[in-house]
Amino acid sequence: MIAKMKCSNCGAEMSNLSLSWGKKYLWLMIPVMLIGFLPLLKLTLFKGDVTKDLSISDIRQRPVGNSVEVLGLITNNGSHTWSGVTIEAEFFDANGTFIDEAEEYVRSDVAKGAKEHFKMTVKNPSAAVSDPSTKMVLKVSGGHTMPF
Repeated sequence: MIAKMKCSNCGAEMSNLSLSWGKKYLWLMIPVMLIGFLPLLKLTLFKGDVTKDLSISDIRQRPVGNSVEVLGLITNNGSHTWSGVTIEAEFFDANGTFIDEAEEYVRSDVAKGAKEHFKMTVKNPSAAVSDPSTKMVLKVSGGHTMPF
């Protein structure tokens, strides 16, 4: 049995019904699909590099009670606004041997071209970390940027 439809205007029976878009609609859909993939491309290809965009300067270290505070300034030289920036401090003795490390998040966003002060507290450091001959190396180890 073949299903037949009747035309609502003239009442003629139709046995074949074709629902095709045609080639002109295909050319319309290609740009729409490309615009849909643009956010995905921006997420994967145009992300900034936090270690290249952000630099740390004006580093000071001071003992405070039973902890050591590290103060510094982050400068954003890139074209992205960074949030959730992670700063890592590594401590080395006079011979260059690794002693300890600490990590801290900067709670405010660092806009492009902006400078942001930060304070990192190392609680209960070992005696070697508190030694004045200990060398401290600070680096930016992570962060997030919004691609849009």
